[in-house]
Amino acid sequence: MKIALVIEHFDATRGGAEHLTVWLAGQLADRGHEIHILCRDATPRRHSRHAASRGASHDAQTSAAAHGPAPAEPGDQFNANIHIHPISRVKMRTGPGFRLFGRRARAWRRQHPMDIVHSMSVAWAGDIYHPHAGVYARMQAQAIASRNTPGGAEFKRVMLKLSAKQRALLALERRAAAAPETGGAWKIICISPIMAQEFAQRFAVPPERIALLPNPNMVDDPCPPDPAMRAWFRGIYQLNESHRVALFVGHDFRRKGLEWAIRTVAATTSRWNLLVVGLGKVREYVQLAAGLGAEDRVKFIGPTAHMHEAYAAADALLLPTFYDSFGLVAVEAMAHGLPVISTEFLGAAYLVREHGAGTIVPSPRDVPAMAAALDQLPSDVPGRQRLATAGRLAAQQMTAADYANRLLQLYDNFLKTNPDPRRFSRF
Repeated sequence: MKIALVIEHFDATRGGAEHLTVWLAGQLADRGHEIHILCRDATPRRHSRHAASRGASHDAQTSAAAHGPAPAEPGDQFNANIHIHPISRVKMRTGPGFRLFGRRARAWRRQHPMDIVHSMSVAWAGDIYHPHAGVYARMQAQAIASRNTPGGAEFKRVMLKLSAKQRALLALERRAAAAPETGGAWKIICISPIMAQEFAQRFAVPPERIALLPNPNMVDDPCPPDPAMRAWFRGIYQLNESHRVALFVGHDFRRKGLEWAIRTVAATTSRWNLLVVGLGKVREYVQLAAGLGAEDRVKFIGPTAHMHEAYAAADALLLPTFYDSFGLVAVEAMAHGLPVISTEFLGAAYLVREHGAGTIVPSPRDVPAMAAALDQLPSDVPGRQRLATAGRLAAQQMTAADYANRLLQLYDNFLKTNPDPRRFSRF
C-alpha cells in the first residue's frame, strides 16, 4: 500500500504527534508498505534543545552533560520504505504558513497518486484526519481557563480572537470536520472519548465518521525496573532512595499545569521532590518554587531524549493538565510502573481509573487533593509493586500490534469505499 503521512515536523524529539508519526511510519514500513512523509522538515531541534537546556538552570546543564549526544539524523534511522518530502520551508507559526503547507500537500498529492493520505495536520485533513494535538476550539477554551485571574482570562480571550494564526486553525479545523464532499476527511481518528465527544458536539460529526483509536504504548512492554539507572539518575540531582520523587513531563508548561505541580509538591507533608522534563521558559517557575520554599525540591532537567532514565528515577507522574487529548506520557509512565496523578482533562484518565493506577482529580487547581494523593502513595516495596503492576496492565492493553492492525483495517475499509486512487475532486 502507498501511504502518505502528513505532519509539519517529522521529528520524534518534539513529542506528541511527531513522536507518534515517526513511530507509526516505522511500523507501517516494517510491514512492507511504501510510506511517504509530507512535512516541513525532518531535522531534530538540536540547537534549540541544547540552548534551552543551557539557559534553564544548573540542573538542566547537569542533565544535558549527563545524557550525552543527541539522537541520530532521520536518514540514519529510517528504513528504505520511508521517503521524506519537505514540501514547504515556510514557518508554521502563522495562519498563512499553515494554509500554504496545506495547499502544497494537496498539490503534491495530485502529482503523486497514493492509496491513502493519513494526516496529523489541520493544514490539510487528507483522507483520514488524525488530530493528535486535540480539538483546537477546546484547546483555546482551556487556554483561557488556565489563567489565574478574570482579567488574565479576558485578555487571553481577546488575544486569541485577534490572532490570525488561531483564526486560521479554527477555520481549518471546521473544514476538516466538514462533510467529505465539501473537503472534509472521510474519517476522523479520535484518540480518546473526550475528543470524540468534542467533534460530535462542536461540529456535529456523525458517529460513522469517527474512529476511536487510543494511542499505543510505544515503549518496551513491560519495562523492568532498573535499580542501577534509578540510583545513577537520582544521584545527578542529589537525590537518594529515601527521597520521594514526582515527574512532570511536557513542553507547554502552562497548559500542562506546571505551576500547579510545583504548588502540589510544595504542599506535600512527606516533602516530595519534582523533576521537570520539558522545553520552555522556566524563570517564573523557578521563582514560584523559591517563593513556596521548595526551590531545593524542584529540579528543572530541560528536554531529554532519554525518558526511560527519568521514568526509572521517579515514583509517580504528576500532570495537572488543563487539556491533553490523550496523554502519551501517562501511558509511558504506567508502562514503567509509575502511578499517575492527573485531572479530568487527561484523555487517558479512563485508563488510570479502570486499572486503579493512580488518582484523577476534577481540576488542576485542586492542590490539596493532588498533594494528598502523592502523600498517600505507598512507600514500601510491596505497595509500590502493586501499583506498578496495575499501571503495566493498563499500558499492556495499548499494544503496538493491535494498534497497527486496527489502523490497517481502517485503511482497507477506506479503499473498499473509495477504490479509485486517482480521485482528486474533493482536494
